Amino acid sequence: MKILITYFSNTGNTEKIAKSMKDGLIDYDVDLIRAKDVDPTTLNSYDIVFLGSGVYASRIDKSILTMIKKAVPDLPTKFAYFCTHASLKLFQEPFKRITNIIKEHNCKIIGEFDCVGENLGIPLDTQLSMLERLPEEQREKAKKDMEKIKGRPNEMDLENAKNFAVSLVKNL
Repeated sequence: MKILITYFSNTGNTEKIAKSMKDGLIDYDVDLIRAKDVDPTTLNSYDIVFLGSGVYASRIDKSILTMIKKAVPDLPTKFAYFCTHASLKLFQEPFKRITNIIKEHNCKIIGEFDCVGENLGIPLDTQLSMLERLPEEQREKAKKDMEKIKGRPNEMDLENAKNFAVSLVKNL
């Protein structure tokens, strides 16, 4: 089975998840490539493609969408998504536009993995000044949430990502 794990990572959080997935799939032929470096014409040579990105303003990075659009109509039949985000719960649908394209071409999304990641892309001073604009009750909750995601993805998150990838591929 030939597998591609491709991703965009602004802060390194999504890259950590991608590398952990690859580490778990040592029994398979796996390519780990940044999305901007993938040749879209090669996507259909893979049995499964893992697409990953950080979530920015409720969306994934445009490099992932651009890659998929350039690969149409020669898409692989199976995709899995993974993302990192700075909210304690993924409430967005960051892959929505890609999902529409994939389904239009009779491909399947066979799994999704999301992970909390510390917001390393915005300086702490800026984050704190943003919090000051919130009503007091929301500000206190946001501060507690920031503490809960500090240092993530952590070792347990990376192990969960590895287990997700292995389980998904074994169950095909």
